[in-house]
Amino acid sequence: MPIFKSPPIHRYLKEYILACLIANTSVLGPAMGLGYSAIALGPLVAPDSEIKITFNEQSWIASITAITTPIGCILSSFFMRRGRRFGIIGTSLTSAIGWLVVYFSYDVSQLLIGRAICGVAIGLASVPTTVYAAEISSPKLRGYVVTWTSVSIAFGVLVVYIFGYFFQKDWRLVALLCGLFPITSLILVILKLPESPVWLRSAGRLMEAEKSLRRLNGINNSNLETPSDLLLELSPLSKEIINDTEGLGKRLRSRGGIFSPLNIKPLLIMVGYFFFQQFSGTFVVIYYAVDFTLEAGVSIDGHIAAILIGLTRLIGTMLVSYISRKFGRRIPSIISGVGMTIFMSILSIYVWSDYAGNKINDNGIIPVISILMYIFSSALGFLVLPFAMIGEIFPAKVKDIFSGLTTCLAYIFSFAILKIYPDMLHGFGKHGVFLFYAIISFIGTVFVILLLPETKGKSLKDIEELFVKKNRSIIEKNNKNLIIETEEIIDSKNRNTIAINSRN
Repeated sequence: MPIFKSPPIHRYLKEYILACLIANTSVLGPAMGLGYSAIALGPLVAPDSEIKITFNEQSWIASITAITTPIGCILSSFFMRRGRRFGIIGTSLTSAIGWLVVYFSYDVSQLLIGRAICGVAIGLASVPTTVYAAEISSPKLRGYVVTWTSVSIAFGVLVVYIFGYFFQKDWRLVALLCGLFPITSLILVILKLPESPVWLRSAGRLMEAEKSLRRLNGINNSNLETPSDLLLELSPLSKEIINDTEGLGKRLRSRGGIFSPLNIKPLLIMVGYFFFQQFSGTFVVIYYAVDFTLEAGVSIDGHIAAILIGLTRLIGTMLVSYISRKFGRRIPSIISGVGMTIFMSILSIYVWSDYAGNKINDNGIIPVISILMYIFSSALGFLVLPFAMIGEIFPAKVKDIFSGLTTCLAYIFSFAILKIYPDMLHGFGKHGVFLFYAIISFIGTVFVILLLPETKGKSLKDIEELFVKKNRSIIEKNNKNLIIETEEIIDSKNRNTIAINSRN
């Protein structure tokens, strides 16, 4: 549970919006690392490329960011202990270093090192900006601003696709342009971004906390006193709430500790959701956008198709905040899975038909629509909502541990599916790979229908009680069966005793 009261709507919204925007600029550089392989692999495999790469090295260049992202997720928690602002600065600095290493690379090993550093930056960017925005925002606006990180990621991917279109043969220049974003963010954060007042208060730096709070509320005149309602924002919660948190910890320990069913069930649900997210091909389309569209039979320029994919993802990501607030998590997730299944199936049938010699004269319209609708469908649920749910589905006592563990496993899944994508093309054929993604999307939809809980309109305590009640019903059922079995054993022993006595 939070330690301090949430701020009311700010008197000066401009300062608040500006702070959130500056914080989210740190996400753009790492986000570009997600889409960079889509536009860089083409010129790297060209005959005149200054760096010669093999077939196997192509998949490593695309996937290595996914395997180093969990490192950034782990480091992020240590960075944020030094302050939310420190975590944001660390994100931009790491991203800038990664892009500069890519720019100055003259062999595959240097290029892979640069990409690996960019992967660490992606992990670092996953938490600080969202936490910062949540801590300085009001309850009424928090639901919107915490989605700005996802929007910034989608925007960053779109921007790198646009760079790839204008500089199709110069992967090095694109890396330099991408590097300018975290450098600019670093300057803005250092000069303009105040530290989170909530974090400063928790660190015991009360005067700095008040100064930051005044700045965020547009109180720049030192002669004016800080309003009393703002000072109350830095007050600790009541003892009753603190004691309730302690009681929760005792209840969790009494149910078997960290590995109790109360904790493991939401963990398995979220790990399953992330598994279907990754193996349904959502990240493959992003990382291999240009090549993926060519494999699908799209007739337009691959870089234009990539831009359309990025734009579609951005629109879907912007809509998901409103849709999830209105319809919850389950309904958008189900719609998302159904859409992904339908459009990936259509794509598989289209490619198979062409492979079998039954060419459809549609001028490449069907694969374009299928891919774009698949991406749009994924953005409404499978691509975005799992990351939003890890902050609310886990019990408070294990949230830090299980959120980090789930994110790490998600990117391990991502690395696996990205690494094997070229081999799957050779082994299954294009239509086979697309059919595989369609089948996984369908199974994932069934998984969501059967197991994903609805969290809309529920407090964190209510969500926790969902698993407590399920666990309690299982225990009661087991106890009932145990009582019946015990009664049967006792009854059997009594009958045997009566039989023996009758013989005597």
